[in-house]
Amino acid sequence: MRMRRVPIAFALLSLASAATAQNISDSCEMQIPRSLANALERAFPGFREPLEYDNAPEDIAANKFHDGFGCLGVATGDFTGEGKKDYVIGMTAVKGGGGLAVIVLPKKGGWQFRKIQIWGKHRRVSQYVDVVPPGRYARGESATGPLEKDERTSLTCANSGVKIGTVEATASIYCFVEGSLLHVLVSD
Repeated sequence: MRMRRVPIAFALLSLASAATAQNISDSCEMQIPRSLANALERAFPGFREPLEYDNAPEDIAANKFHDGFGCLGVATGDFTGEGKKDYVIGMTAVKGGGGLAVIVLPKKGGWQFRKIQIWGKHRRVSQYVDVVPPGRYARGESATGPLEKDERTSLTCANSGVKIGTVEATASIYCFVEGSLLHVLVSD
């Protein structure tokens, strides 16, 4: 009789663990309001909202070690100086492992999107988005070649800026300057 109880107890424990695991939210999903997730899905059908496991385990662990949430695909700040919570989202391609970085500004009745960077195939795993404080940012010494459109050799952000990059490599800082979105290539 006692032997029958062990498999039944094990089965019940397994079901309870599975139910609990399904209730645990992903650290990226928790940061994106449902209305924004739905709007992103409609605006960028080839991409999905980021999930914590889109990045390498060691990069997630490093983020958590430095007091992060473990999500390298979502960051928030006030990029425009309007006193609103703005987002930068590192979306993941539905196919192929690429990605897309988007600045999201809340507007009356919805969201405004600024597509700022597309990551190539199989690159999303090493990409991240972040927020930088207001300040001056200069082009890294390793950055050579001509400037891209809206790129500067240095940039002063009056509000929080957006940092998009590759882990342990280069990054770009984006900020709004007099209504224009400008960027500078920096070293990580």
